[in-house]
Amino acid sequence: MTFMGDERAQSVQVGAVLLFGVLIIAFSSYQAFAVPEQNREVEFNHNQQVQTQLQDLRNAIVSVPGQPSQQAVSVQLGTRYPSRLVATNPGPPSGLLYTDGTSNESQNLTVRNAEAITPETADYWDGATPRHYNTGAVAYKPEYNVYGEAPETVYEHSVVYNQFREGNITLSEQAMVDGRDITLVTVNGSMSRSASDSVTVDIEPKSQSSRTVRVTNTTATSNVSVSFLSRLPASEWSVLLEDQIDPNPGDMSNERYVASVTGAEGPGSLYNITVVFERGVNYRLKMAKAGVGTRVTSESEAYLTTVGSENITVAKGESEEIVLEVRDAYNNPVSDIEVNGSVDGNNAGSLTTDTESSDSDGRVKFIYEASQSTATGTATVQFSLDEIDGSFDGETPENVSIPVTVTEANQGSGGGSGTSGLIYNEDAVALDSNGGTDGGVQFTVTNELAEEITITTVAIDPVNDDIIRLSDSFSNDRPPAPQENEIYIQADTDGHTDFGGGTDVPRTVDVDSDGGLNGPNPVLSDTSTATFHLFEFVQDTLFGSSEIDMTGESVTITVTYELASGGTGSKMFTVTPGGANTNEQPNADFTIASNGPESNDKWDFDAGPSNDPQGDTVTYEWDLDGDGIFDDASGQTVQNRKVDSGTTVALRVIDSGGNADTIRKEVP
Repeated sequence: MTFMGDERAQSVQVGAVLLFGVLIIAFSSYQAFAVPEQNREVEFNHNQQVQTQLQDLRNAIVSVPGQPSQQAVSVQLGTRYPSRLVATNPGPPSGLLYTDGTSNESQNLTVRNAEAITPETADYWDGATPRHYNTGAVAYKPEYNVYGEAPETVYEHSVVYNQFREGNITLSEQAMVDGRDITLVTVNGSMSRSASDSVTVDIEPKSQSSRTVRVTNTTATSNVSVSFLSRLPASEWSVLLEDQIDPNPGDMSNERYVASVTGAEGPGSLYNITVVFERGVNYRLKMAKAGVGTRVTSESEAYLTTVGSENITVAKGESEEIVLEVRDAYNNPVSDIEVNGSVDGNNAGSLTTDTESSDSDGRVKFIYEASQSTATGTATVQFSLDEIDGSFDGETPENVSIPVTVTEANQGSGGGSGTSGLIYNEDAVALDSNGGTDGGVQFTVTNELAEEITITTVAIDPVNDDIIRLSDSFSNDRPPAPQENEIYIQADTDGHTDFGGGTDVPRTVDVDSDGGLNGPNPVLSDTSTATFHLFEFVQDTLFGSSEIDMTGESVTITVTYELASGGTGSKMFTVTPGGANTNEQPNADFTIASNGPESNDKWDFDAGPSNDPQGDTVTYEWDLDGDGIFDDASGQTVQNRKVDSGTTVALRVIDSGGNADTIRKEVP
């Protein structure tokens, strides 16, 4: 038997070799082309994820002004490729998350020509001294194996953007300028983290609060401006601020106040950007400092300022609380700082304590007392972060000098409008808006607080218990207008609240949020007058409900407001359209007493010092929680009642004619 002519084995071998070659070529092509393209997709998707996480980081930083607690943001610095049975993956890509300039004191954000409206705050914000704040950028630099054209993603000055070789693409809006609001959040600290896994970035508020400081240009020829270093050129900042730049400079009606955006060459690849604001405008400046990474520095006290009115009047035998605030360079409160106080001169009254420490809100409260022997006239009370000696200068940032006018003893009750603060002008009238009963009430108040205020809430409590609702007669599809909403407040900036179907009273109304149709909180500048329109009051009757003629009906109003210098205040008064029903109004007064340390914050309130000029029988209503609504207790005395220290308690005394007087006192 012979096999010399059989070639079948050679054919099988050749086929196997060819098939193996095809497999090798296919695998090589997969490894050379398909795997990199798949890995590039993985890297691209990761880059999109990181961009979203950098925007989360941005949101955490820009929210620091109203966020007292630390926030944590996770950033996935690298990624991993899917496992493959035969193909080979390169090592997992990583990324670098780092800060740039945030611990370099020469890299600053600078505010120029900004002078505070409040005189004591203007000792620090004097407009002549540029205020410098170190800040910089937080950036992510990818280190991909395939996606070589990936951008560097950068956060700086409230903006996140991608930085490519050919240009930049912004990923978020700017949050620095919004009309008259200027919000500046700096970044401080040092961070450099490179990994292929996720890292957690802690955003630590080092100086924060929600307060604003009202500032304006120092002179008629200067402009408030903000300068900072940026990787973005002025042309791109002009685009970011496009809806804030005033196309008609000087036009105050369009809510655009940026006059120009300019740029110049800065150090390295940075640009020096300057945002210039229009003159003659009061800006609300809010500042905060966010700590990232290590080497984060804390802020110490920078200045001392007043809270509320700087014009204080005290009658002999009475006392007045003086509130001050310790702030850092960002205008935010600093706690546990000792403040010294002293009355300058002889026989000029006294302070109950010489030193006080600032609380968590940065505030200190001193009580000025004028005895019966204190001389009338103007005394000067001095406060300082330093020791008070012969070198005291009230015009320096760390010192405050407050004039106090001492008058003869008061002859009336504590329920009047007073001569300073938010003044009710005793001009309430009853009006009608729909051709029926005069069920609406209109009155005015004047701002004598020596600074701009923003009205936030209005508490409405009719004396007559039969008055149960406040409801206007117009539908919500009409433009807001006086007498056509439940509450309309005409001020420098009007505000209104409309409830659709009306609202029950008594009630405390949050002007810009409680109704179905709301305007902004009204803004009232110093010495300006606001007109309140409350329409219309409804009474409960045997036959249902109907509008009530408000002539002679008393309503207690409590207006709460925010001060431009920071903090809040309130004013309570009773309006009676057309004047008192019959006799003179009663005089409200009360005492607060406790059983000493064993009282456990339980107090006795006694309205015995109240009186009525005609000797009428009176009733007593109490507001024990400070909300402006007199529904917490009744009767001449309230005993053994748990009330927190610092709560403002109010008493309303009502005579037989429905006339009322109120007085408020703070629980010790």
